[in-house]
Amino acid sequence: MAEHKEHGIFDMIKEGLRNLSQSVASNMFQPIVDKTEAVVRNVEDRLLLMEKRLLKKMFSAFIIGFGGLFLVFSLLFFLMEYLEWSTAGSFFTIGIIIFVTGIMLRAFGKDTM
Repeated sequence: MAEHKEHGIFDMIKEGLRNLSQSVASNMFQPIVDKTEAVVRNVEDRLLLMEKRLLKKMFSAFIIGFGGLFLVFSLLFFLMEYLEWSTAGSFFTIGIIIFVTGIMLRAFGKDTM
């Protein structure tokens, strides 16, 4: 029985020290946890904003590309039907125009990367 009381006393001391260390740790680390959560929320908000901007840019690039495709086809049919060019000549001319436009955009466009 005496042994059980000693074991019980040690358990009570261990439990008291555990509670004391938890309360000290929670008081010490709570401001750190709060600030870390604020930083994480800030990063999440910025990532969401970046994602929205990226989606808007991708959508506008898709619309511009789709419009460019229709312009290329309209130019092709214009060259073939109204100017009576051959199919090969029309494709060659459109290819040269797109190639030169790409070179000019690369040379004179601002560097975004």
